[in-house]
Amino acid sequence: MNDTSTHIVERYLSARQASYDWIETATQCSARFGEGTMRGAQARHIVRTLATRLGIAVDPVTPSRLDDVSSLDLDDDSLSTMAEAEDAAGFATEILAARSDGNVSLDLSDRHKTTSQRLISLAGNDDDHRDKVYDAATLLANPDTMVDGATGLKAPTGAVIEMNCARSEISAVAASSNATGEGTSSNASRKASLGTLAALIADRAELALYWGYPAFDEALFD
Repeated sequence: MNDTSTHIVERYLSARQASYDWIETATQCSARFGEGTMRGAQARHIVRTLATRLGIAVDPVTPSRLDDVSSLDLDDDSLSTMAEAEDAAGFATEILAARSDGNVSLDLSDRHKTTSQRLISLAGNDDDHRDKVYDAATLLANPDTMVDGATGLKAPTGAVIEMNCARSEISAVAASSNATGEGTSSNASRKASLGTLAALIADRAELALYWGYPAFDEALFD
């Protein structure tokens, strides 16, 4: 193995460890939830890129769901806000999938919508504010690439959808409070919930990066 290959292997191993460490940061420190989640996704993207160069097989980016999650220690409003973000992403990806645009599939849309419904159920909130149907004019006018209103950067439309979903969910978690109050058991429950949500949101951000959303820091962090 030459020096160049050795360097790539070292970067690969470092990025793989960083992907775990940053999600752990998001889990353990709520004040750094957004940074840890997005850095974790960024590190995963680096791992995937370097694995390709090294000939290492990697699984496709498949956004996770919350099928096996029975509770989340976040307030109802924050869970409802996350549900709205997933619902909007599900609607947008369904539109793109129906047009056979890019890599977007109906399975992805279903994952977003299923996650949205699960979040509403976990919130236990009778007030469901999801629109289910959204204004698609901008989406239909820009099915291939679009400008992300949050950054002013142009990126593949599917990537912008996923990144906006991730950002909205990070904001919801950042603004959230414990659902069960203070105390040792609550803190443990809160951290478990943050870990679950950090992994879920990082999946969305990683998919956005995989589809071509800019991966440099200025595009991902305020």
